[in-house]
Amino acid sequence: MHNPPEPANGDTAPDVLYLEQGLTADDRQAFYYLTQGSQLIPYFWFLALEQAKGEALFRSDQHMQQLGYIPQKPDNDRNPDGLPIGFAKDDDPAPVSYAMKKEFLGPNYKRENYPPEDAWLGLTCAACHTVEMTSKGRSIRIDGGPAFADHESFIEQLAEALSATHSDPEKMTRFAHRVRDPNWSQGEQDALKASLVAYSGVLDHLVEQNRSDLRYGFGRLDAFGAILNRICATGLEIPENQRMANAPVSFPFLWSTPQLDWVQYNGSVGSPIARNMGEVLGVFAHLKVTGTPETGQFNSTARLENLDRLDHQYVAELKAPAWPTEQFGAFDATKLERGKKLYAQHCTGCHSVRAANGNFPMTPVNEFGEQFILTTSHPLSRIGTDPQMVQNFITRRAKPGALRKSLPEEFHDADDVPAIVLLKAAVKGAITLKLAKTGLQGDALKEYAIKLNGLRTASLIDPPRSNLATYKARPLNGIWATAPFLHNGSVPNLYQLLLPDNQRVKTFSVGSREFDQSVGYRTDAGFEFKTHLPGNLNTGHSGPDFTQTKGEDGNYRDFTDDERWALVEYMKTLN
Repeated sequence: MHNPPEPANGDTAPDVLYLEQGLTADDRQAFYYLTQGSQLIPYFWFLALEQAKGEALFRSDQHMQQLGYIPQKPDNDRNPDGLPIGFAKDDDPAPVSYAMKKEFLGPNYKRENYPPEDAWLGLTCAACHTVEMTSKGRSIRIDGGPAFADHESFIEQLAEALSATHSDPEKMTRFAHRVRDPNWSQGEQDALKASLVAYSGVLDHLVEQNRSDLRYGFGRLDAFGAILNRICATGLEIPENQRMANAPVSFPFLWSTPQLDWVQYNGSVGSPIARNMGEVLGVFAHLKVTGTPETGQFNSTARLENLDRLDHQYVAELKAPAWPTEQFGAFDATKLERGKKLYAQHCTGCHSVRAANGNFPMTPVNEFGEQFILTTSHPLSRIGTDPQMVQNFITRRAKPGALRKSLPEEFHDADDVPAIVLLKAAVKGAITLKLAKTGLQGDALKEYAIKLNGLRTASLIDPPRSNLATYKARPLNGIWATAPFLHNGSVPNLYQLLLPDNQRVKTFSVGSREFDQSVGYRTDAGFEFKTHLPGNLNTGHSGPDFTQTKGEDGNYRDFTDDERWALVEYMKTLN
């Protein structure tokens, strides 16, 4: 194991261990703080806001760590105010129009209450895709790993803090004095309060729109449910299009993602720029979907160039972390050899490993000279894992409203259409408009669009419909750093994953950052994960070749405990 260059100024204390993942210290800071165009709350409001109870700042290190985010020290270059990883200042010199954000603000929001701010606080992909685990008193940073963030509680508590501030005169006064000027006149403070009250209603609506009867807890989010509500209900101003966002999935790990043929848990996206545009719309970039192109339809706050830079300059260079033997111990050679044979026999059909040339199985070379890592997709009947995410994805329908003219011809006269078709139309419209504003034309524009799509041809941009009803299996490089397991995070460690599903734990706690040698995290404190609830099921990935091998009599039997630990040992080495 080799440590990368020294931490940048904004990184935390030197007791953090950084694994070699292909990023320099400056690369990491850019990955953490390069704005994507997300705009959740006025920037200086976030810095000044207190928690709902007491006078402690909302953004205090202690509070953000409780919510699962990673505090950082100030860095004059990228993070002067010491925001947690993945919290970014968006201060585009071109002011964002009120009309663009009106669909986010809601039909009852009054223009005179719009915050007079050029700088906004938003999130980047690093907020949900950076993790810091602990072992023996030391923290280990995994860039691109699934974060512990409790995003649901973050938004709820942010809304509560805004409401508590404008409801309490003393809190309001302290907030006003911190925002910009300690010498606000009473009239100016009253205007600030009116703006705060109005924006508080926006966040209250955001919370209610995505409220679910299934708590997500740490490290999970129903991002598709939330973004479909944003586009189909709020954006189109059709409230009946709203649905409960009740299919949370774990934050996926990012390394190798730009090289995969299909991404998302059900292989529903092939275009890198479409994936990334959808991602930033899911974390509070704003997109106007009503009106017509002449009246600003598809204008957005998303930063196309930055989305491309994050994907191709940073995530594309991100390597899977190697097991840190100095911290976690050396491999057992006997177990390793046995586990390698078992994995080759039972697992590589779905989760491929690198060949002698260092490559995973790849697609054929395309007309641009590019290849991509092959993934495999399995129907629910084969894999047997919790169906909620896939079922929500393929059954949700919505009225098309102002997006009707942007849909494929087969949907032009439909009363309602698959919600995913509306999302695709909105994302395509946003990207097309951004491309038009680049000033590029002809071959130059075509070449830029090809670059944004990662040099993929049409067959790897628009996924076949058969993909949508499946769960995707990808190489497990770096799998040791990505617990909990299965797409919904319902299995706490690799050892449990190799048990028959009816023998796995029924409840466990999520939230501890302390690494466990079962290749997961301690499960004795935090959010209680109940695996009997729809959306939380820990069923599936069980039976022949999943948790069973053939015995000497030729019949399938469960893995022995020694075989399970041998497989765990081998999976630690996957890279």
